[in-house]
Formats: sequence, structure tokens, C-alpha cells
Amino acid sequence: MGREFLLPEQADSWGEFNARLEFELAGQDHAHRLTPLWWSLGGLLFGVALITSAYAFTDHHWWLWLCMLAALAACLTMAVRAVDRADRERSRRAELARLQEAWQDHLDRGSSAR
Repeated sequence: MGREFLLPEQADSWGEFNARLEFELAGQDHAHRLTPLWWSLGGLLFGVALITSAYAFTDHHWWLWLCMLAALAACLTMAVRAVDRADRERSRRAELARLQEAWQDHLDRGSSAR
């Protein structure tokens, strides 16, 4: 996933940092527009897995077991990726909050030194 914007870490002033921070946070919120689609797809796959497992237990066809395992594997993959993405976003927001506090401390020290 490439970034088309400048990182807040590379800002030279408080105003530039805030502008880059707002731009990055707006980009993160814009990336979530497909979330309802993925939730729907995950629910559909889980439903398919439940239905095929019910038929697999009653009819004992090998291809039903294969379909059930494929649907469950897809659901598991989607869940793992969602958790990984949430962890990355949480750590990025914590890093940005730490940077914002560092900028505030820098500005406070600069104003008290004068």
C-alpha cells in the first residue's frame, strides 16, 4: 500500500505537522468505504460454510466438505487481515499521538525559553 502524501514525521513546523496529520487521517477514513462490502461478503461466506457443513454431515459427500473448508478458510483469512489492519491502524494512531505530544512539548519549551 503506497502513500501518496507526505508523512507527519517529516514536518518542519507545527502548522505543517497538523496539515499532514489531518491529510493522513482523512485518507485513513476514506479507505474504509468498502468495509460494509467486506462485512457482507464475510457473512455470506460464513453462511455458505454453515449450509455446506450441514449438508456434508447429512449426505457425506467429499466435495461438500471441500466447499465448507474453503469457505471457512476464506472467512478465517478475512478475519486475520481485519485484525492485522486494526492493529496497524491503532499503532499508527498511537505513534501520531506521541508525535503530537512531542511537538507540543517542543513548542512549550520554545515559548518558555523566550
